[in-house]
Amino acid sequence: MKIVFRSFYFIFSVFLATQVNAQDMSGWSDERVCQHQGGFNEEVYARGLNCKALTKTNSKNTLSGVKSNNITFPGKYYTDEIKSCQAVHPIAFDSSYTPKFVRRLVGYDWHADWYANSNSMNVWHQKITDPMNMLKAATHNAVANNIESEIDISKELLVELAEADTLYDSIGYIEVQKKPNCYAGKNDINSRCWYHQYAFARDVFADFMITALWLKDKLNEKEFKTVNMYIKKMYKKFIKPIEFQKEEKGFYQMANGGVGILAFASWTNNKTLAAKEITHRFKEIDRLFYEDGYINDNSFRGYRAQWYHSYGVDSALGYVYVAKLWGAEVPIKLQKKLVKASEVVNLAITDWDKFKSRPHSKIPSNAILDPMNAKKRTHEDARGLAKLMLIMTDVELEHDAEYIRKSGRYGNSYGMDTLVGFPVGCIQDD
Repeated sequence: MKIVFRSFYFIFSVFLATQVNAQDMSGWSDERVCQHQGGFNEEVYARGLNCKALTKTNSKNTLSGVKSNNITFPGKYYTDEIKSCQAVHPIAFDSSYTPKFVRRLVGYDWHADWYANSNSMNVWHQKITDPMNMLKAATHNAVANNIESEIDISKELLVELAEADTLYDSIGYIEVQKKPNCYAGKNDINSRCWYHQYAFARDVFADFMITALWLKDKLNEKEFKTVNMYIKKMYKKFIKPIEFQKEEKGFYQMANGGVGILAFASWTNNKTLAAKEITHRFKEIDRLFYEDGYINDNSFRGYRAQWYHSYGVDSALGYVYVAKLWGAEVPIKLQKKLVKASEVVNLAITDWDKFKSRPHSKIPSNAILDPMNAKKRTHEDARGLAKLMLIMTDVELEHDAEYIRKSGRYGNSYGMDTLVGFPVGCIQDD
């Protein structure tokens, strides 16, 4: 009886060990993979990790928290003073077309638009992002040139958007958790992605807050009250639920929602919130960006891996730029990963096959598998990527003709980098 039991126990133990070792670790950070089973697992070899060296390096570069007393809000989010800048489209409110176009966003039914036109692979968000980008560009120009008549129009539009509770009827974060996964969890490009409806509403709202920051010292008491009530209401539904939430998969636009938290912290002059958010987001970037510069999820999405890799790098660099401007110290470990990630952006441009050859244990459920849907270029929405790479990592972006052609001089963003929330091209003009 003992022999039978021992045999059964041995077989069960082997089976259990095999199952544990076979679990999906593709979404894990390098550090977590090295910790699993003492570093003896297939994922270590698939990634080519040197766990001993990695552990030694990490012990010297532990990410410490950002202190609230080190935070200083510049007032205009990415700068302390809005100045005239050629990187922003010379759009102005002196044309009747501009406010008319922006008003298309007031009370817009984004849910119905998304439901009728978008799927997991393609999000047709232009009906909400284009008017917001125009508002931001025209406001930036009006404030930079101190044109009171145009500033008044900008404030009027801001108040109209607030009074209409614009985008509030879009699905919120709590509700979206009850919906099916994007790509139906199995690379189905035609399935619905409810998260996209939420994310774009959230990020257009973040753009609203940044625009409000540019105008904050121009708002009268009544205007401020209206805008402030809207900001607090929207924040509670779309951003509050994701404060300090641990993200295990991918790094996308507006720093996975971190930009909205920073904008709200600045609006409410909450340095504690800003410090906690930056600490949290630095750790998230460190967790999701691998030692060799590849990004969890982004860099492995099939025929759009390059597109999404550059998307994530631009978003991270823009966020870190603002955090550093506000007083945060960028850890050496994190800085090295950003440099490596920037180098991988260039690798994808110069040698796409080599970029794609990096081993990975599992194909993500959101990977694009059909070459007909390929996007082998730097992401056109990463408008500030070249400048951010240069000033943040000292890496010069390689020439990408398709990226340049697709992004154009201004594009529908009117010069705004929609992945980071501000016109990166204006940094040198501060």
